[in-house]
Amino acid sequence: MDLTSLRSHNDRTVLRLVRSGAVSRASIAAEAGLTPQAVSKIVARLISAGLLEETGAVRDGGRGKPRMSLRLAADGAYAYGAYVDRDELRVVKLDLTGEVVSTAVAPLAPMFTPADVLDALEPLISLDEKVLGLGIGIAGPLEHGEGVVSPNGLPGWSSIPLKALAQERLGLPVVVDKDTNAAVLAEAWRRPMRDAALVFVGTGLGVGLLLGGEVHRGARSGAGEFGHTTIQLDGPLCVCGRRGCVEAVHAAAKDDEAARVLAAAVTNLVQLLDLDQIVLSGRKVLRSPELYLRAMPDVDVSVTSYGPDLVPVGAGLLVLGELF
Repeated sequence: MDLTSLRSHNDRTVLRLVRSGAVSRASIAAEAGLTPQAVSKIVARLISAGLLEETGAVRDGGRGKPRMSLRLAADGAYAYGAYVDRDELRVVKLDLTGEVVSTAVAPLAPMFTPADVLDALEPLISLDEKVLGLGIGIAGPLEHGEGVVSPNGLPGWSSIPLKALAQERLGLPVVVDKDTNAAVLAEAWRRPMRDAALVFVGTGLGVGLLLGGEVHRGARSGAGEFGHTTIQLDGPLCVCGRRGCVEAVHAAAKDDEAARVLAAAVTNLVQLLDLDQIVLSGRKVLRSPELYLRAMPDVDVSVTSYGPDLVPVGAGLLVLGELF
């Protein structure tokens, strides 16, 4: 779908307001500071493009003729999101409202290469005119803008231009971001969050940071390498080559001890950044969420409401975010 003509500031503002609950042209005009005539033209264009639809008559208050309510047309556009984990590729297809339409999982062999990922990804993507693009979440470090990745724990993956390779193979727009950034974006799509961290404990360990309501990537896209901060000077060797990283110490611990290791590191993070929300996710947390929650009694912490599709959903939302 060519949405270049629909990506003006005002178009995006209208779509964002409809998504957040401004259901009539009059309420959109009031919220956006636009004239009713301008809003009518924008809405007509978005309806014609299949991105908005009218749902019925509502009253905004006061007298007069009821106004037609609006909502996002769920089937008006789609986005794919993918998560390249250290042992599997997980792909979701999202509709325009961010709901999952389908999920697919493909195993990845040990020591898999970039070509292996593209080979596994290609048959899971169905291209049509409504597909906006693909978002890919993968472990850092990486360069967000260019989509060049060097993920810890994946031998042979040094300075790989994953964005360019995927675009060439699939023939659609691609955006690449850290798996943890995608994860915190998914949480922020579903619930109000401003200064928060999503702590992801899966085959690796990292955080996605939301500061002032925006995903914080840092000066070189390196923010959130929480798992590779030192917590034990003489600790076990980590995949990054250093010793005593949170990820390595946590992986070497069991049950309650592992939860206490993570709790100590999370407490440091909260004190450093003055965060008001911590969300836990990832395979290890989701297997025993109560274990980790008990270990953090002094932190405002919760467990994600998403299941294993958290990262690919967030990756797909990176694409939908171009419209909002």
